[in-house]
Amino acid sequence: MTDDELFAQYRQSNEPAVLDELVRQNIDRIYRFVSSMVGRSVDEGREAVDDLVQDVLLNVVRNIDKFRGESAFSTWIYRITSNRVNRYFEQTQRVVPTIEAEQLEAVADKHRDSPETNELKHLIDVAIEELSPALRAAMLLTTVEGFTPEEAAVVEGCTVANIHWRVHKARKILKEKLQKYID
Repeated sequence: MTDDELFAQYRQSNEPAVLDELVRQNIDRIYRFVSSMVGRSVDEGREAVDDLVQDVLLNVVRNIDKFRGESAFSTWIYRITSNRVNRYFEQTQRVVPTIEAEQLEAVADKHRDSPETNELKHLIDVAIEELSPALRAAMLLTTVEGFTPEEAAVVEGCTVANIHWRVHKARKILKEKLQKYID
């Protein structure tokens, strides 16, 4: 069943088991998005991501009756997730780390002779972590999570044009940082 079908079933039945299934269907996507947004370089590591995901799920359960169905259920969940991640950045006053091109090159040199395909993935992950939270969210929502620009705009609370600009800017930055590894 889709999220929207499960939500409709929950709204009719008010069965906790249906709500549990709805949460279970979304937990991996929420975890992946939070982990990608917060990044692997955060000092608290996985514990911070776990705490944020737990907060998101509690918010979903506490506020499920407030969901009006004007957007897709997944859009509503991502909006809650995005808001929680933004609050995390504000509360921790975490500055998105900047990584110099030389650092990226050092990582690439370290793995250059390795036949593993994880090298490029690692470089991409590092470059994505360097993006600002707004650019990172737009890129992840549209490229990784498969949201349309309209859905991503609802999640991020901005215009569709702004999402298009953010994705364009994120791609431009990533291309500049990764160009020498892709050629």
